[in-house]
Amino acid sequence: MAAEPAAEDEDQEQREQQAVNEVLAEASEAGRRAAEWVRELAARQPVAGHRAVLGRAADAVERASGREVVPGGEGQLNEELAYDLGADVVAGSVVADGLPVLVMGERIALVTVCSVAAAMPSSVLGDFESELPVLAAVMEAARVLGLESAGRSPR
Repeated sequence: MAAEPAAEDEDQEQREQQAVNEVLAEASEAGRRAAEWVRELAARQPVAGHRAVLGRAADAVERASGREVVPGGEGQLNEELAYDLGADVVAGSVVADGLPVLVMGERIALVTVCSVAAAMPSSVLGDFESELPVLAAVMEAARVLGLESAGRSPR
């Protein structure tokens, strides 16, 4: 008889872990799609410095929304990722003249994507199972708005 409650507890733990894994996968996928979009923005930049800044931002978005979200972790974004998600994404390289070639809607969407990515690791300090899906949805909506603002349809 004692085995029955233990089996139920184990099943419950497995269901809870599966739910956690699904939330993490959803956030990671939103980050991957957003990072792909940022890489597209980087690829079309005529100035190498701007391409590099946006390329690093894309990598940071992908990492911050994926492997940096660690349930039970400290919820801190490391300094390098925070820097790569900072103001340079819209201001561009400090050694280049002018701004990256982006329409205003892309700039706004880019700031949103980077801000959300920077916030994702800290979601583990609260109720990440409810917070992370909201952040992932905002990130996806920003990506879609960025594509639409440049006259492209989301895929």
